[in-house]
Amino acid sequence: MSARQEYIDGLRALADLLEANPDLRLPYTGRDRGGALLVMPHGDERDEVAEWARALPGEKSKTVRDEYFDLDGQLHGLHLRVIAHRDKVCRKVVKGTREVKEQVPVKFTTVTKTVEDVEWVCDPLLGATNDDQVVSP
Repeated sequence: MSARQEYIDGLRALADLLEANPDLRLPYTGRDRGGALLVMPHGDERDEVAEWARALPGEKSKTVRDEYFDLDGQLHGLHLRVIAHRDKVCRKVVKGTREVKEQVPVKFTTVTKTVEDVEWVCDPLLGATNDDQVVSP
């Protein structure tokens, strides 16, 4: 039996166990909106996120945070979050530059340097729809 099939069988056994024992607390990953079963792609992250987006039924949401891209969906009461590296799923678009002042610790002098003003544009995973694009702040 493959490791994949053993994992699937384990999930079914967990569902049976929870159903047969109603006093058992649900695992954190299925208990409430604050918890989600985490899926972390380990191949071509954009392709894997797109596969999850196609496979998950119903509404899904996407969020860009720090260096991560999250795809959230659910199967009935089980919340799933697919987490990928933002730079593997989104495109960095330099919108311009600006001057910022920072302290240089060697002499503690203020210098001006040029920094990029960017946004991360996450193109649609499932085709061109307006609601399928999330842009980081």
